[in-house]
Amino acid sequence: MTPKHVSGLVELRDIAESPELSGLRVLYLANPSSRVRELALISDIEEMISVGPDTMALLTPDVARGGWMISAALRYAWERRACAIIVPEQSFTQTVIDLAKRLEVSLLTTDSDMRALAIDAAVQMGVARAGSLARVNRFTQRVAQARDVTEALILTSDELDGADVSIETGGAVTLRSSKSEVPPTANGPHANRADTADGSERVTVPIVSVDSEYDALVAEVPSSATSLAEQVLAAATPSIRALLADARLQATRASLPVITITALSGDAQSYGINDPSHTAPIDEFSWLVDGAYCAIFIMSDVPEQTGTAVHQLWNAVVPAIPLARLIDGWIGFVPLSRGRTRLELLTHMRQGMERLSSLGVRVGVSAEHTAPRQALTSVREAWLAARTADPIDTNGAALVEFEQLSSRLLPKLLPAHFAEQVGELLLPDLLGDPDADELMRAVVAYLSHRGSSSAAAAAIGVHRNTLQTRLKRAERCGVSFSRPEDVLPTHMLLTALLQGR
Repeated sequence: MTPKHVSGLVELRDIAESPELSGLRVLYLANPSSRVRELALISDIEEMISVGPDTMALLTPDVARGGWMISAALRYAWERRACAIIVPEQSFTQTVIDLAKRLEVSLLTTDSDMRALAIDAAVQMGVARAGSLARVNRFTQRVAQARDVTEALILTSDELDGADVSIETGGAVTLRSSKSEVPPTANGPHANRADTADGSERVTVPIVSVDSEYDALVAEVPSSATSLAEQVLAAATPSIRALLADARLQATRASLPVITITALSGDAQSYGINDPSHTAPIDEFSWLVDGAYCAIFIMSDVPEQTGTAVHQLWNAVVPAIPLARLIDGWIGFVPLSRGRTRLELLTHMRQGMERLSSLGVRVGVSAEHTAPRQALTSVREAWLAARTADPIDTNGAALVEFEQLSSRLLPKLLPAHFAEQVGELLLPDLLGDPDADELMRAVVAYLSHRGSSSAAAAAIGVHRNTLQTRLKRAERCGVSFSRPEDVLPTHMLLTALLQGR
C-alpha cells in the first residue's frame, strides 16, 4: 500500500497555529520553521517506509494504536527525515513524547477526523503556496528591470527584508548589496544552507554563468526565512546571470583600445613581457588618458577561474576604466587627475583585494606617468611589480608599487629562511647577541646611507654616538666594514634577516 500524498510548501508553525485547524494540539514542536512539502495520510504502518523528507504524516486510528505503534512511526519518520507526525487524541505516555524530542520529530495530536484534517491542511498548504508563488512572481518582474548587478542585488535584499545578499566567486565575496563585511565562505556549486554564528542561515544558489562555475548568489537570512530566500534567490539568478554576461561583454568592448596599446608591449608570457616585434609609434593610436596616469596589472595563476572576480573588483574601484585581458592577467590605465589621487586609488584597490585573498590575485602598480609614449614603460613596470607580489603575505604584499620593487626583489633573491642559515654560519656572534636586531638595523642603515653616520642615525631615530657604539659592537661580532667586497653581501644578508624577523 502507498500513502495518499498532497504536495505543497509551508512552514510547520503555519499548520500548528492555523485557526482553520483548531482541533490540532502540539505535544512537541522540534523546529517551527521546518518546511512541510508533503502531507501523507497513513492507513498502514508499512506506508511510513515510502514517506520522503519534509513530510507531515497523519496516522489514522487504525495505525496509531497505542504508544508502541506511535514510537515505531516516529522512528520511521526520523529515518526518512519526515518533519512531523499527527496522531488521534488519546492517552500519551511521557516515553512517547521523550522519544519525539530525542529524534527531533514534531508530534501533534487532534480530536478531529484524521481524513477531514488532511483535507483542511492540504487547503492551507495550497493557499500558502499560491501566496508565495505570487510574491515571487512579482519580484521576478521587478528584478528583471534592474539596470545592473548591484541594483539587482539591492532589489533581492529588499525582498528579503534587508538581508545581506552577495555574489561569491570561488568562495570569496566579490559583490554585495551592502557595505557590511561578510566573511568569505566557500560553498559548493549547488544550492545549500549553512548555519551562521548568530543563528541565521546562509542560503546559497548557483548562478551557473557561462564564464564561471564558481559564481553563487548568497543571502544571510533568519532561519524562519530560508524557504522564501531559496525561492527569491532562484528567481533572481536568471536576471543576475544576464547582467553579469552583459557587464563582461561591455568590458571586453571597452578594452579593445587598451588591448591595441598593450599589444605593443609584447606577449606577456610567463617569463616576462617580450620586446615589441615592431616599433609603431604610440602616436598612431588613440590614447585614452588625459594627464597623469598609472598602469595596473592584475595577475592570477588561474585567470580562467578568477576572471569574474577580477572584473567585479575592477568595476568596484574604477568602474568607468577599460580592463584588457593579457595571457597571464589584465591591464588597465587609470587617470590620476580629475579628483582621484594615487593614494585613494591604492587604498580602494587594497580594500577590494581583501575579499579576493583566497583566489591568489596579485596586483602591480606602475609609477605615475604623464606622456602617452610612457604607456609601454608603465605596462612593464606594473607587470614586474605584480610578479614580486605575494598573495599569501597578510601585510598587504599582494599589491606592490613599482617604487617598492627594489625592496621586494631582495626576498626573491635571498629568502629569509636561507638568510638565517647563512647568518648562523657567517655571523654566529652577531645573531647570538641579545641586541642583534638593533645592531643589524644600525649596520643596514649605515650601509644604506653610504657610510654617513649622521644620516643613518636620523633614519633609525637614534643619536649619532649611539649608532657609532652599535656599529663597533657589530664589528666585534664579525661584521666587516673594511673590505669593499663584503659591503654588498653584508647589506643584503642583514636586510633579509631583518625582514624575516
